[in-house]
Amino acid sequence: MLNNIVSKKIKILFVAIFSITFLTSCSNIAPDSQNQTQILIEYALYDFPLPEDAEIQMDSTVILGSGDLWAGQIILLSKSSPVELIKYFTESAKSSGWNLASSTISEKVLLVFNKDERIATVEISKEDKKSLFSVSQTKAKIAINHPNSIKNTPKSIETELESIEKELESVD
Repeated sequence: MLNNIVSKKIKILFVAIFSITFLTSCSNIAPDSQNQTQILIEYALYDFPLPEDAEIQMDSTVILGSGDLWAGQIILLSKSSPVELIKYFTESAKSSGWNLASSTISEKVLLVFNKDERIATVEISKEDKKSLFSVSQTKAKIAINHPNSIKNTPKSIETELESIEKELESVD
């Protein structure tokens, strides 16, 4: 009986130590991952302006590919109003060598810039308030595509459809 009690206590102690070790190691991984994502963002947006008050939402940020063959989307929240962000992006992007190619202004704002065969889209919208006491924020979704980041398929859809139609005709 005494051996059972000691055995149970040893098992509980072992599980507790293992759990604490596992949780501690996981908490060390998260900052490394965030630091790596921050480095990728800085590389991806090295010449695209970001508002100083913007907070990058790491959990919504996606960067795919590597080298010159990458595409990505960065989500940020800013205390600036949508109008202030429109003004900021249009003026700052121009001074960084980006050209405003098109814009759409409605409930959401879409700004499209280009520079050196790269395309940047900025979507600006008002962030929904999470609670009565939360500060109103504006959300900006920035996506930049480098040349060749999205490869062309060998056959276009029309060509594929034509070949399917020819195969069907030969069956008839």
